[in-house]
Amino acid sequence: MQQEKYFDCDWLIVAAGLGSLEITKPLFAEFEMKPVLGQAFHVKILDSAHNPNLFTPVVSYDDIHVVPLGHGEFWVGATVEFTDEMGAVTADQTLMDEVWQQAIAFYPELKNAEILRHWSGKRPRPEGQGAPVLKPLQGYKNILLATGHYRNGVLLAPATALTIRDWLLAPETIPF
Repeated sequence: MQQEKYFDCDWLIVAAGLGSLEITKPLFAEFEMKPVLGQAFHVKILDSAHNPNLFTPVVSYDDIHVVPLGHGEFWVGATVEFTDEMGAVTADQTLMDEVWQQAIAFYPELKNAEILRHWSGKRPRPEGQGAPVLKPLQGYKNILLATGHYRNGVLLAPATALTIRDWLLAPETIPF
């Protein structure tokens, strides 16, 4: 039977995205995560007919998302760009252009949008298991993983926080 290990703290929650592996690898090599690049636009619709106070839902089609931010501003994205054979990933302008054109095709108001900024970043994608990784670190009673949200970190952050809170308030419910 494996002996339980304890880290000298009440609780440690590892929620560092791709950096989570750097933290947990010395402790335990339970899973892998790979970086996947995503690119998106922050835009403002300039058409004066657009009412910035009007409720605008998130619109998604064919894995492209238009997310309202209020006051006529939106996030539009995102690409999914995997690493090459060497493990490197670089932003592909052609893919971003395709996302933009596809977004305009299903959300025509974007044709009149001003691009305020362009974003790109690496997102943690778990290998060999679903996303996100929400579980205790194997062999430890006080280390919880809340990482590897891949493309849904912003959307799942509230649910992740509630899950971790519930586990901390009632440790007997943690799925060891």
